[in-house]
Amino acid sequence: MSYYTYLILAVACFVCEMFTMEFSLACLGIGALGASLMSWLGFGIWPQVIVFALVASACWIGIRPFALRHFYGKAKNIKTPAEDVIGQEAVVETDIDPKNQTGRVKVLGESWKATAAAPIAAGTKCVVEKLDGVTLTVRAK
Repeated sequence: MSYYTYLILAVACFVCEMFTMEFSLACLGIGALGASLMSWLGFGIWPQVIVFALVASACWIGIRPFALRHFYGKAKNIKTPAEDVIGQEAVVETDIDPKNQTGRVKVLGESWKATAAAPIAAGTKCVVEKLDGVTLTVRAK
């Protein structure tokens, strides 16, 4: 194959990698660059395929784990804003009635739909126990 084909494939892999950020397509793109070099030097299709496979595999085994650790190593400690409300103090805005599934609480300046094991009157302070979709489960403080 022409080395231009491999270059186009490599560029496509790098562009698509910007959307996935898992470093898989980048490894394939680097392998395509190796195959492009082999094609440019005049080697046949089998050496091109072998170099592509070896370079892509080497990147997958050697570079990808390092890159993932470097970029996402601390990501396990990061809470999403929704997870951040768990354990926070809330104030009941409208009466919480578990039977009718009504009630709202205000947590960190935001209003959330809420439920509880027992009814809670408006104005009562409570603590968020869990998050289920967009509904908070609270208990009176």
